[in-house]
Amino acid sequence: MLRGREIQRKPSGPPSRLHGGSLGRLSMEWDEPPLWPVVAPSLVGFSAACMPYLFDWVPRPWDWVLAVPFLCLVLLSPLLYFSPKPAGGRIDLVVGANVAMFLAIVPQLFLFVWFIVVILIWISQSMYVWRNNYPPFRIGTWIGLGAVSGLFIGSLFAHFIL
Repeated sequence: MLRGREIQRKPSGPPSRLHGGSLGRLSMEWDEPPLWPVVAPSLVGFSAACMPYLFDWVPRPWDWVLAVPFLCLVLLSPLLYFSPKPAGGRIDLVVGANVAMFLAIVPQLFLFVWFIVVILIWISQSMYVWRNNYPPFRIGTWIGLGAVSGLFIGSLFAHFIL
């Protein structure tokens, strides 16, 4: 028969694990500003946007130049799972990037100047996201906005320069 301290002993581990909930909030924080989440997505988006202007075989459905490059970004987004630590190895990162890419591109179909808003939000996020402790989904939205910003900037570059 248990009495005293044995009865009142609390189980070890956080309560969320006891009751079958999530393992807690996963987050990531960098000591210094990382270069890859800013440069890599925007360069991939920039390169994808230049493809229809460089190669004639790239289709342009609905006479919209960004359709195929955007599809390429969506198809390449699962590669974020293999990104460097502390961001890599989390499916939330990929989901966040895809959500941000869709939320950045869909209004562009209706609002001509939406790309300016997306680029300004991405620049402002790039200045302070790395300083705080955000979950992988939020880092994924930052990366997704960077990819679509590169897509918009690359499309402008290709249209006027190439």
